[in-house]
Amino acid sequence: MKNSVLLILAVASVIVAAVAITILPDQIPTHFGPDGAADRIGSKYEVLIYSGIVIACAVMGILLRRKYERAQETNAGEKAGAHSAGNAKVAVIVCTITGVVMIGLEIVFICIGYNGLTQITGTEAELYCSITVILLGLLFAVLGNIMPKMKKNMLMGLRTTWSMKNDEVWARSQRMGGTVTFFGGAATILSGIILRGYPSLVAMMIIFLVIFAIMIKGSHQIYTDWEKENKNG
Repeated sequence: MKNSVLLILAVASVIVAAVAITILPDQIPTHFGPDGAADRIGSKYEVLIYSGIVIACAVMGILLRRKYERAQETNAGEKAGAHSAGNAKVAVIVCTITGVVMIGLEIVFICIGYNGLTQITGTEAELYCSITVILLGLLFAVLGNIMPKMKKNMLMGLRTTWSMKNDEVWARSQRMGGTVTFFGGAATILSGIILRGYPSLVAMMIIFLVIFAIMIKGSHQIYTDWEKENKNG
């Protein structure tokens, strides 16, 4: 039962792709340039890329859950075992929400191809842009909410040279990164609602770059502050 949601998402993405292949024209727009015009036309079978990503998320979620649950069983300490159990839940949640968002993007991709849109202009195209931005903003907002719950590990979270130094720096970095990511995701959602069409995509990319820059700088500052505190102590 623990893997059922991930498996359902994987199967659903394949069904959506299979149906899409039967209704899409052979050639569809697959990429749009800075001017909002389609600059690449590709095969309708490229919709399978989204299914592949969802399946990869499902497999990753299952494998990570098993990895952390095995670690929980082998860890002698109660604290270490609890950390592994927490990371197992986080891994499943992250992979699940990523799968949901990717299916949403898959459907947007199919709609664009089905309607033969070659410009990110007009009410319909602007709606697809807004949905894409809102979905990705939702993903970041959820990830931001989850990050503070991640215990130190080698796979998930804000992993920098500084955040991996010790558990205290890790915890502070995840709280900072989670806050930045959550509000960045919220800002992205707002940009998808307020801005229309291509401008919302540009705003989203700028927000994401700012998020990453703040997190890296913030992680370094947290470690610097921790060093000062311990030297003084």
